[in-house]
Amino acid sequence: MTRDGLPPRQRENEDPDEQVRPIPRLLIAMMVIGVAWGAWYLSRTSTDVSPLFGDARTAVAFTAAPASARADGAQVYAGKCAACHQASGAGLTGIFPPLAGSSWVTGSEQRLVQILLHGIQGPIEVLGTTYNGLMPSWKMLSDAELAAVATYVRGAFGNQASAISAELVAAERAATASRVTTWAGGAELESVK
Repeated sequence: MTRDGLPPRQRENEDPDEQVRPIPRLLIAMMVIGVAWGAWYLSRTSTDVSPLFGDARTAVAFTAAPASARADGAQVYAGKCAACHQASGAGLTGIFPPLAGSSWVTGSEQRLVQILLHGIQGPIEVLGTTYNGLMPSWKMLSDAELAAVATYVRGAFGNQASAISAELVAAERAATASRVTTWAGGAELESVK
């Protein structure tokens, strides 16, 4: 016996036990309401809903520009060309040729269009420096977009050359429709007048 008059075992508290803690009724009610609303919504919604119900635009509206819209050469240049030729048109010495002051840009209109349509892979001399890289083909662009970007580079960066029409691009595209390879550098491009 101890001084409390109880043996040590009886003086100890009971071992704790896990009490049942049920999910609060409010949470259960909210879950039931959410599931019921979801079932009702799905049962009332069909897949043949008219586009007039919400946003009336279709996928074509996001990809096709209106016929009245003109291609913006500066925008095409910024999206397709500026990464290599730089926003200033100065290029990167020894890596990407400059467009500013380049006779490849300000010279033959047909040659510039062919460069844009088919790209170049191989040595090309621009302003006294030889570049040996790869410029991709941009034939996936429309005639209006190619004409706009060609016109832009011929008139930007200090260049002062005439504009290029979409009709010229279409004619050059048709003339070399069977070509599937890039131009093999400046030597091969010299044949384009």
